[in-house]
Amino acid sequence: MTSAAVATMATPRASAEALLLIEAESGKVLYAENATYPWYPASITKLMTAYVVLHAVRQQRVTLDTLLPVSQFASVQKPAKMGLKPGQQVTVDNAIKMLMVRSANDIAVVIAEGIAGSVEKFSDEMNAAAQRLGMTQSSFVNPNGMPAEDQISSARDLAILARALLREFPEYD
Repeated sequence: MTSAAVATMATPRASAEALLLIEAESGKVLYAENATYPWYPASITKLMTAYVVLHAVRQQRVTLDTLLPVSQFASVQKPAKMGLKPGQQVTVDNAIKMLMVRSANDIAVVIAEGIAGSVEKFSDEMNAAAQRLGMTQSSFVNPNGMPAEDQISSARDLAILARALLREFPEYD
């Protein structure tokens, strides 16, 4: 048996309902298994939240220094969260960092309310962005990925989103 065959046999196989491996630069699919299967995206939803807020910064609707207030609704989101109190404020820059590093559900709501005025309006922006990007199997109803019946995506759509983040906002990678 060759060393390549032994290495292949010893490599553990990923186990998931859907898998997609692409080349980030070209988008070329290297491996796919159920890539278009709709499923609940959970905290991966926060990638779309980041995409929408970075777009708002680029459009100069907000700056990285804009202060976002913490609402009562944001403060009662289930963990993972930062635990900020109603009335506190956080900059857009710090909010993005907390969102991506801590996967903070309360901060996702702070961002949504601060950018669009409400979770519902922010979700509309998320869905408009998904449509623009060609994410045909995605529907967003909240910015943090908390369980919601109509919140779905697919491995294919999330690959589209990840590529868009890398290509459109390389300064934030």
